[in-house]
Amino acid sequence: MGDCDAGTRSLGTGRMPLGRAIVVLLLVCGLGGCRSLTHGVERARGAYHLGRFDAAHAELTKIADGRTPRAPAAALDLAMVEIASGKAEQAIKRLRKLRDDFEDPSLTAPVGDLASLIADDNVRQYRPSGYEQVMIRSMLALSSLAVGDGDADSYALQAQMFQQDLARQAESRGLKLSQDVYQPLALAPYLRGVLRESTMRDYDDAIRAYEQVTHLRPSFAPAALDIQRCVNGIHSPPDHGALYVIALVGRGPVLDEVSAEATTTALQIASQVYSIAEHERWMLPNLVSIKVPEVRIPYSPAAAVSLDSSGVWLGATQPLVDVGEMAVRQSEAEMPWTLARAVARRVAKEVAVSQTAKAAGLTGGGREIARFASVNLISLGEHADTRCWGLLPREVQVLRAELPVGTHQLGMRVVDASGRALGVQSKTDVRIENGRNTYVTVVASDREAFVAR
Repeated sequence: MGDCDAGTRSLGTGRMPLGRAIVVLLLVCGLGGCRSLTHGVERARGAYHLGRFDAAHAELTKIADGRTPRAPAAALDLAMVEIASGKAEQAIKRLRKLRDDFEDPSLTAPVGDLASLIADDNVRQYRPSGYEQVMIRSMLALSSLAVGDGDADSYALQAQMFQQDLARQAESRGLKLSQDVYQPLALAPYLRGVLRESTMRDYDDAIRAYEQVTHLRPSFAPAALDIQRCVNGIHSPPDHGALYVIALVGRGPVLDEVSAEATTTALQIASQVYSIAEHERWMLPNLVSIKVPEVRIPYSPAAAVSLDSSGVWLGATQPLVDVGEMAVRQSEAEMPWTLARAVARRVAKEVAVSQTAKAAGLTGGGREIARFASVNLISLGEHADTRCWGLLPREVQVLRAELPVGTHQLGMRVVDASGRALGVQSKTDVRIENGRNTYVTVVASDREAFVAR
């Protein structure tokens, strides 16, 4: 901080008020550039994809238990590690707390928002994207299904309602076709159908739920079989039960920093407003490009999980929820607002620089040189906020099979888009009860399948 301290002393001895001196200090030091980046998250994610859940848990716990701005996003990743490790109850507890924290307006720090205008969004409290909020409730539903606490249907409904709220908010901001961008997920009606069917009484409710699945996800072929089974009123044959394999397949959405070209009418208006405020129309803000987060779906060869029971092939899991597609679609729709925030931040910084230079008594070429140097330091120090829930799957997939009562050895193998087997086969024993549902969660983010246990 030697250079920063020297800058403070020199700025404090001139005509400039101390408050403006602090602003300039923050601008020159660039809070975004001075912050230390945490690489532990990437190490933990790499360990997770390799099935080294203990290592991922240890790495993420250190970050999630800290007080850094990265802690909440790391806690979301930690919940996925707990699910994969068979600790669904711990994941439920963690996700419930995160859900409630993100909904609490009192936890939004105004100081963090002010600092983000001075530096960048990395210094403000983490706010999950809309699709992440939906997936918090969706993963709660799947975890609830695994532990059998009876809340799966409620959590899935929460996810559906949150998605509807996002659509209403987008529509109020003028987004066209918001219902298409924020279309409901098929998860909620599917789980409702599964749970209603399991009562062996509420077949009519189950049929309506499965019909909604076919409407929301026409490509989910198993829904037609589900409807036919409920029409016949047969949950499973005598002395059989139903096995449901919930597969978390592929690597889900992450955020990358990209430079967005600031060529829209909104930027031109911002430049004009700035120039008018300065009474110098020749001096426009440096808005050629700004850094924003962009959703990327990392490559993964995993397309589905192929399953067999004691050597007899049961089939392959089928996509029910495309998390990656939802994230990309919603992120692209929200980009104008993301861009607008970045523009507002840049304009605020450049106005502060110009006003400070004026207060310091700089005029003419000296003032413009100071402004040019400061603006370039600002640009170098800015970074897009790429914190995210990086361990979400690309897709949530499902397979249902009817098996005789008793213990069965379940074999699982990840397959690619052509059906070719990848990696080694994983095996686990499952206990099937007469007329009951048995749920197994499988993580298949890359070339191997790991049973949550």
